[in-house]
Amino acid sequence: MKRLAILIMTFLLWCANVSAQCGEYIESISESELEPYILDGNIQSYIVSEGEVVTANFAFLAGKSYKLDVCGMDMFFKEITVTEGKTELFKNFGKGTDDKFVTLDDGTMLPLNGLNFYEFKPDHNMNLKVKIKIVPFDAGSSFKLEGCLGVLVGVKK
Repeated sequence: MKRLAILIMTFLLWCANVSAQCGEYIESISESELEPYILDGNIQSYIVSEGEVVTANFAFLAGKSYKLDVCGMDMFFKEITVTEGKTELFKNFGKGTDDKFVTLDDGTMLPLNGLNFYEFKPDHNMNLKVKIKIVPFDAGSSFKLEGCLGVLVGVKK
């Protein structure tokens, strides 16, 4: 019984250490990921594997310019959906997005499919739900890669 307790404590400490390292990594890349925005303090980090889905909720104030950025795990495709209530505001992946483009504040046009960030300026206070699905490489494989994923919120300087 004593060995089982020690084993469980060791595992829990290892998990806490891995999670802390993921959070530190995401925070360390936040400045470059959000440029020209600055981190507003909203940061979520997760250890995820292929096929998993994570959800984060954020509040935004009217009249400010924001950038929601999903970073980390660059080797994976990430299906990102941003919704307000039942209204879908942004989806970077999936049916019908192949020929759509988004125009950034600086006029740059980028293909919507595969984009890992969403820039917007709400005209009212909003609570948004960000859902990220890690798309598996090989659905039939029993081995699943895992890594660190972060969701950052930046506000215009």
